[in-house]
This record gives sequence, structure tokens and C-alpha cells, in this order.
Amino acid sequence: MFAVNVAINLPVKNLFRQFTYSVPEALQFIDSGWRVVVPFSGQKVEGFVVERVPLPSDEVLRSKLKPVEAALGDTPWFDEEMLAAAKWMADYYMCSLAEAMRLFVPGKSSIKRRAVRDAQGRLLYYVYNERLQEKTVLAYRINAAGSQVLAEGTLAKRAKGQHAALGILAQAGTLSVSELAQQGVSSAVARALAQNGLADAVQKRVLRNSYNTVQERGESLQLTAEQQDAAVKINQAIDAQRAQSFLLQGITGSGKTEVYLRAAAHAVDAGWQVLMLVPEIALTAQLVKRFQAWFGSEIAVAHSKLSQNERGDVWYRMRTGKARVLIGVRSAVFAPFEKLGLVIVDEEHEGSYKEEDHRPHYNARDVARTRCRLTGAALVLGSATPDLCTYYKALQGECTHLHLTSRPNGAALPKVEIVDMRKELEARNFSVLSRALQQALVMTAAAGEQAIVLLNRRGYSTFVMCRDCGQTITCPHCAVAMVYHKKNEDLRCHYCGNTMPLPQECPNCHSRRIKYFGSGTQKAEEQLQQLPEVRVLRMDQDSTVAKFAHADILRRFADGAANVLIGTQMVAKGHDIPNVTLVGVLAADSTLHLPDYRASERAFSLLTQAAGRAGRGDRPGHVIFQTYDPDNPILQLAVTQDYDTFAKRELQERQNYFYPPFAQMLKLQIVDKDEGAGLALAQQVVFYLQSLKLQGKLEDLLIAGPFPSLVAKAYDLYRFNVLLKAQDLRETKEALLNSEFKEKANLYFNVDPVSVI
Repeated sequence: MFAVNVAINLPVKNLFRQFTYSVPEALQFIDSGWRVVVPFSGQKVEGFVVERVPLPSDEVLRSKLKPVEAALGDTPWFDEEMLAAAKWMADYYMCSLAEAMRLFVPGKSSIKRRAVRDAQGRLLYYVYNERLQEKTVLAYRINAAGSQVLAEGTLAKRAKGQHAALGILAQAGTLSVSELAQQGVSSAVARALAQNGLADAVQKRVLRNSYNTVQERGESLQLTAEQQDAAVKINQAIDAQRAQSFLLQGITGSGKTEVYLRAAAHAVDAGWQVLMLVPEIALTAQLVKRFQAWFGSEIAVAHSKLSQNERGDVWYRMRTGKARVLIGVRSAVFAPFEKLGLVIVDEEHEGSYKEEDHRPHYNARDVARTRCRLTGAALVLGSATPDLCTYYKALQGECTHLHLTSRPNGAALPKVEIVDMRKELEARNFSVLSRALQQALVMTAAAGEQAIVLLNRRGYSTFVMCRDCGQTITCPHCAVAMVYHKKNEDLRCHYCGNTMPLPQECPNCHSRRIKYFGSGTQKAEEQLQQLPEVRVLRMDQDSTVAKFAHADILRRFADGAANVLIGTQMVAKGHDIPNVTLVGVLAADSTLHLPDYRASERAFSLLTQAAGRAGRGDRPGHVIFQTYDPDNPILQLAVTQDYDTFAKRELQERQNYFYPPFAQMLKLQIVDKDEGAGLALAQQVVFYLQSLKLQGKLEDLLIAGPFPSLVAKAYDLYRFNVLLKAQDLRETKEALLNSEFKEKANLYFNVDPVSVI
């Protein structure tokens, strides 16, 4: 007999400890990794078994242990590698083990609770059910009597159909009605077998798969010498199972995906599974099509638009080896694998791999690196504009640096033109589109070619202001301006989603001189539609609410339903559409001057990635950057896609000001409905850390703050930041986790933040 330590799966941040439960005789099979139902705080909840422990020798203590009530599933959910990865996350990201482990469960919980009430509405009890529901269909399987009749051949003459059906079932096992029909067996024949006691009618699990379209075998392109060299080195690491990391740095259009495909094929042929991470849902459809052409039904796909049950089926396919390649966004890094041999992180520089909104604040790229270390899988990080920390690791020899310096078809990088929008205003052009871009769009459409226009603002106008008193209409719940959306004729907060009708007068001075300022994607779309021969599709968060909206918009664009695609960042990354010869970037300098140490890096990456969408076919590309700061050095480097010069310049700046990769960073964020209380808690944390410095315990720790977040209020909560930097933050983390602040529900630890504002 033994007990188990259980991490309680509740969505709370300050439940760091595990709880010990006794194990009944009937459940003696459970061990670490099992999901269980346990009593906790007056309710039944899901827990994760972390380890077996001896029962207390003291009889009184033993009697106080509550028993595990049930086991969920018929196998452990966490294998040793998954449990080790969760433990690493809890330690590195300063979260509870339960918070880390629940990320590995589809929907983050395995059970749901339903209240049962009497006729007067009084609560009687709760019913608990497993949240994941398997989809089943009617199927048939041969039984012992059927096997005997088949062997004797007694049905061969008088019931040839039933005899043939028995033969099919004997060979194939359990078959659904539709599977039998494909083999020429009608449902009537199958029912007759069951009625005659020769086959059993059963329920057979079927796996939901929204991406089961069969693709023809894709063209196998001849690799360049650089591509071949990269593929060979990655394949050698796969064969050696040595958890080697690679940075595959290639200019836009240099054929990184071809290298991914060859490495994935090599891994699959060797019996391994492959995880392919992409930063956004918008990129999955095109990659899935390319990979399906190579791997067919062995592909599985995971992203946030899937239902929990669909995701559960994807997890089942990977765990059982029924699928060999998983393509997914950030959360796919938590999938179970039967035999993981290769992980690819495409566009590895993207900030969307970092979970910034919810605890734990993990980075999928770094979780992937840990899972590779634990399994011996090879890791490929691909980008035209690598994260500077990854690039620095490659320079230091911590990962193998692979280069793709040219496009396989010999095409040159697109010609980039910078348009000074100050001169447009002087010429009294008040459109969001410069004259040069308008002319280029008209010429592109007339030539039967296509264009992509990037504007990183949703909505019609970016803010609404009174021209008399200067009052901007802000969200009552967040310290941000409301955005005008013309389609629904309303104002919307892009943080909390709050909407309000258009005001007829200023709420401050009651003037009726309300004006809409700035331009969002909806307004830009309207102006584009006024150009001759231009047909527009828009892709932003407002137009991609439906499940497959991203894929549908891109498919329609690639098929020629429109010749201009306008949208936010999602249109600028990863798409390979040969007919796109023009890219326009509106407000190219919009993110350059944010008070964040990564502002230059993000701007350079976005501009380079956007420019790289043009000229990927056999026609030259043309790119137009519209800006009010045409001499900005970051813009000038983006024109030539000179990443190495940019990186050298930026790394020197980072070293001068002690930012990553030369320092580790930890952002503490304090949120509170009471502004004074939030600030007071932030000051207490700072005082605690400063007192440790005075004691000589955290000598190299640099403390900045507290200061309000850039958006100082969101969801009715005031937000304050404290920024910590040190060469090594392990002692600082330990000090915080041993303090009273560890379990403060409104204090959040963000390790390696991608934004400090």
C-alpha cells in the first residue's frame, strides 16, 4: 500500500504545493502521470499524480488522508518526458506544477461538473463527467460462431453475401457500416449477420479530422547546395538522437520549407514523429497543404479554432503513433508523442510563441528546446530574421548555424521604395495610400498580378476625438481609445471587447464636432476599392472569426478571387503566393518608437517579412514602405534585408544597456482594481528586493520601477510593472518564491518577457 502526491488542477495561481492522498485497493495500479479525481475543498476535482510516496507510519496521520476516488482514462496521461518538461516549466517560469501540467491536457481540464437540483431549484449534488467525448459509429466484428461458420463454409451457397462479409470481417477486424459499404457489404447484410449471431454490433471510435483532404504528391524540387548541406546536417543529428539545435537562417524565399520537408521525411522514414510549430493560425493552411502532399493522412493539425474534442483526437493520434507529423501553433508543443525525433519552429523570432496574457508565461520555442533535450530530438529554428538571442547563441556556438543566402529560382530580392508621407501631405494627398502606391496597385491589377497591403491597425479609424475640447473617447474599462468599426457602426475596445454606440456629441463638453482620426484596415479597404480594377480581400481579427476563415481568405486570394489582400500582421508572414509582385506597408514606422527594447527588432522583422512576400515567382517584386521617418536606420536596413548588419548594431546596443542576450529579465506585473493598493504592493516588492541587495545577497540585480504599464488600465484593473535584470536570475527567482509575494493572487511573474511595457 502507498499514497500519492497530487497536483490539483484548478485555475488558480497560488496553489503551489501538492497534496497527499491514500490509494484504495482497486486503484493500486496508478502511478506518476495518471489523472485522478480527488476530494478537495468540499468538491471533487481533477488532479495529476506527481509521485508515489510511502503511507505515513503514524496511524493518526494515515487516517486523515483522503482517498483517491477514481482514475481518469486507462493509461497515464503524462509519460516521464512530459512530466519532466512540466517540472522544468514550473521551475523556470515560476508557476505551480499544476499550472504547467494542465497545459498538456486538451481544454486544460479532463472533467466537467453539472449541478443536479430539485423542483425548487435547491442543489442536491454534482455529477462529474469526462470532458473529452470520443466519437463512435456503429460497427461489426466477427465472433466465434461466425468464425466457425466461415471455416465450415455452410453459408457459401445459400447466403453468399453473408459468407463474403464474414470473410472481410475475419481479415480486417472491426469495420464501421461505411467501411463495410466501401468493401461492397450493405448494412442489411451486416444486420443479418448480427441477427443470426455470427457477428457482434459494437461502437467503433472514429477520429475527427478537419484536415483529411487528400493531396496529390507534391513536386520534389531539386535542392540547392546550401539547402542540401542544411538537410544533411539536420538528418545526421536525427540519426544520432543527440538533441542538437540548429538555426536555419535564410533570406525570404530561400526555401526553408523545402529543408523542413526533407528533414521531416527523413525522420518519418526512420520511424520518428515530427512536430512543426508555426506562429499563427494563418500560416497553417499553406504548410498543411505542402506537408500533406508528402505525408498524406499521417498529418495532424492543432490550433485554437479546433474544438476540445477535435484536439483530443489529435492528441490521441500522436500518442498512439497513428499520425507521424503534427503541425500546430504555440499550444501544440504540449502534445503527447509516441516517438518524437524532430521539432521545427518556423519563424522562430515571432513574439506569438510567447504566452503573454495568461499564466504560465511560457515561450513555446523554449519549451520545444526542453522537450528535445529530454527526448534526444533534433531542433530546427528557422527564420529570415532570427530572434537576436537565438542569433547570439549561434554566434557563440551554442547551436549550429545554417545559412540560405539566395533564392532557389535565382530571383533577386524585391526592389524596395521608401515614400515620405510628409511630402504626400504637402501635396494635399490625405489618403492613407500614397500616390506611388496607388499607381503601383493600379498597374499591378492591370497586369493581372496581385498585391499585399499591410496595415497593423484593425477597424475603420483608430480613435474618435472631440475637435472642441480634445477629449478622446476611451473604454470605460481600459485606458485605451475606442476604435470605430464602420460595418456595425459602433466603437470597440481592442483589449476587452467592450462596444458602445457611436456618440452624437462629446461626453465631456457636449459638442457635436466629433471627428474620426487615423486609419484602420476597414478604412484602407474602402479606399483600395475605389481604385480601378482593384478587387480587395481583408484579413484581420474581425474577418477571421470563423473556424477556417484564414485558410478560406488565403485560398480565395491565391485562386484570384481578389488581386489585393489587405490586413494586419497576419498577411505579412510566411505566405508563398507566386503571383504577388507588389507589397505595400502603410505606416512602416508605427512600431519603431515604442518605449520597448525590442521595438527595433520587431519593426525590422515585420518589414523584412512583409517585403519578402513579393517576387517569389518568376516576376520581379516591388515593395513600398510608407513612412514619416524615411531616414530611420532600421528602415534603411530593412530595405536591403541586411539582417547581419542590423543584428551587429542592435547587439551592441543591447550590451551597452544590459538587455538580453547579455542579461536575463523578469517582469513583475501587479494588477488591482484599486490603483493605490496596486502601487503599494509593487513598492513592497521593490523594497523587499532592495533590502536583499543591501544585505549583499542579490548584488548584480538591477531593479526598474514600479511604473504603470503602457496600457495602465485594462479590464477594470490597474497595472504596474517592475523590471528585474541580472546576469543570472536564479537567486532572484528563489528569493521571490521564498517570500510572501509568491502566493499573491494579483502578482504575476513573467520570465523572459517579449515586451517590458
